[in-house]
Amino acid sequence: MKKVIMFKGGVETLSYFAAQIGKELKNRGISVFYYDLKNPFESGKMVRKFIKTGETSVLTFNFQGLSKEEGLYKEGTGYIWQEYKLPCFNIAADHPYYYDRQLGDLPENYIHISIDKLHEKYFKEYYPEFKSGGFLPLAGSRLNKETELKKIKEREIDILFPGNFTPPEFCKKYAYMINEEYAEFYLGIIDDLLKHPYKTVEEVGIDHIVRELGNVAYYDMRKALNKMIFIDLYVRNYYRGLVVGTLADAGLKVHVIGKDWEKLKCKHKENIVIRQFSDSVTCMEAMENAKIVVNVMPWFKDGVHDRVFNAVLNGAVSVSDVSKFQQEEMPERCGVAYYDLQHIDELPEKIEYLLSDMNNMQKIADYGYERAIKKHTWKNRADEFLANIKSKI
Repeated sequence: MKKVIMFKGGVETLSYFAAQIGKELKNRGISVFYYDLKNPFESGKMVRKFIKTGETSVLTFNFQGLSKEEGLYKEGTGYIWQEYKLPCFNIAADHPYYYDRQLGDLPENYIHISIDKLHEKYFKEYYPEFKSGGFLPLAGSRLNKETELKKIKEREIDILFPGNFTPPEFCKKYAYMINEEYAEFYLGIIDDLLKHPYKTVEEVGIDHIVRELGNVAYYDMRKALNKMIFIDLYVRNYYRGLVVGTLADAGLKVHVIGKDWEKLKCKHKENIVIRQFSDSVTCMEAMENAKIVVNVMPWFKDGVHDRVFNAVLNGAVSVSDVSKFQQEEMPERCGVAYYDLQHIDELPEKIEYLLSDMNNMQKIADYGYERAIKKHTWKNRADEFLANIKSKI
């Protein structure tokens, strides 16, 4: 592969990911063209000039460039990628059940890359008509490589929580979109997940579907799970709110960076400092000045979110719930201190204990940084991607 087409101008976070991995591909002598989703007319002309069949691939995140965008897709003829027979690698930063619609009409050379090993397993079972490109976890970035990281004791923010918040009630209303019987079914799944937060949405959803209907064909099951996206959003936002609210009500000052945190209901909102999210860089600037960055995983049970690696690579200690892959790669005290979603009441004491000993926190942060800078940057992911693709094309 000598040339790669990537995308910018869509979701800011995905554009940031593309810029990071694209820079690493360029460092390896690969030509990279960024198709501007905000300027399809000009980009559409330029991308055809860039393509050289047999030497060019598409690399994207979350189906950007594969969602029938103007300039890239025509009814009856399909995507231009198909016209030129380009392999299309898509790194899906969410679970496959989010993308059942997009997975219904894709180029012949589509290759799906998962950021969680359980996502990969699900994809292989429920979308056997497509080729799996395997597992490639998200990575982190060190923001200011030329400057020395602030020591933990010099940082002004004790606790930072990055991520948007949606009141769970907003998600829950979708349970009632059909009728009361469906609502009761969906609410039963939500209750099950809240009681057993170590389980995945698909694990619980499939169990409830089989209990109600018996065995269901895979193509019907994947459509049913696509209707449960609101459940995934409900549980992750429920726990985001519970974590931040628990810390605030325990008297801890929490800086949140993201949208709609003013909608959180808790007793001591005066302990929540709202910082508006503008882009990935401003989020990491806040991490550079934070002692602790708290994470609630977006229900990845065998993968990791980039904010864990971003926190560690920018010198903070990540306090996170558990995923199998993350614990294997970043064990306890290796940049990360873990808490249990079933025992969030213990979280304030855990954080107070960390904050009581800056020297100990510095050791945790330093150990994690050394591990992450060697194994979990976008440089690493570019190498892993290039090593893996030869067998997939």
